[in-house]
Amino acid sequence: MAKRQIVSLQHFAKITHKMLRSDRDVNVGVAGFTGEGKSTFTTKYCKEYAKLAGVHWGFERMTWDRDEMMKWIDGEGDTKKGQLPEYSIIVPDELFLMFYRRNWHDDGQISAIATFNMCRDRHLLVAGNVPNFWNLDGAFQERIRFYVYVSQRGVAWVFQQENNPFSKDQWNALDNLKSFRKNRNPYSCPNFLFEVHFDDWDDQEKKDYLEIRNTKRVEAVKKAEATPKNERLKEKIAFGNLANYLITKKGYSNRKISEIAAVISDKTVAAWSNVAKDKYSKFQT
Repeated sequence: MAKRQIVSLQHFAKITHKMLRSDRDVNVGVAGFTGEGKSTFTTKYCKEYAKLAGVHWGFERMTWDRDEMMKWIDGEGDTKKGQLPEYSIIVPDELFLMFYRRNWHDDGQISAIATFNMCRDRHLLVAGNVPNFWNLDGAFQERIRFYVYVSQRGVAWVFQQENNPFSKDQWNALDNLKSFRKNRNPYSCPNFLFEVHFDDWDDQEKKDYLEIRNTKRVEAVKKAEATPKNERLKEKIAFGNLANYLITKKGYSNRKISEIAAVISDKTVAAWSNVAKDKYSKFQT
């Protein structure tokens, strides 16, 4: 059985800081049951990273709004208004709301993934939380370098994508599943790196988190509800028809679909959907 290695949050932060400084992207996905401490781990880890990188960290850098996150990453308009400085930290506290696998055809979601594919030069640390890592959009999952699972309060297991040119699944999900079931721990799993122990928030940190969450999360939900459902449905159907055709009949990957979404216009999508919808219905199963 592989040896259990326990490291500090600072050790993990050093690894990721070194990667970013060497012009590599670092996206971290943190999962675990509700209430076990995903947000606690993520914010504590970001605090350690901020010390090493010499950048600002505060709870206001948490977001529940995909548009706000993308503004921080890429800015708005020609002036890149709202773009955060290089090496900044961004914490999307509920990745499930932003990159759900069943919404892979959502235009905003696809465009956001395309931006992730092209923003490595920003050297940003993006660390997001989700109850179930495997419910994330497959194309977004490919952008995650470290998968952290908070098994219980104060204990997190860190996994890394395998660097294997022949692997169709860099996370080796099936092999890891079998290993964990056999040993009842992750230490022999192919992608396992180490275990991290961390402290709970102090009273002030907990207060700051709740103030941000209870404000920004509510605003994000209201914003989503304000988007006309019929418009959302029409957009999903139109691009869904095109994307499904390209995937099922042309063999396009999710990543290729993301690249298309980043450059194709809404008019083009609508026109293709109207012309080809009858033909496409024959291909649907």
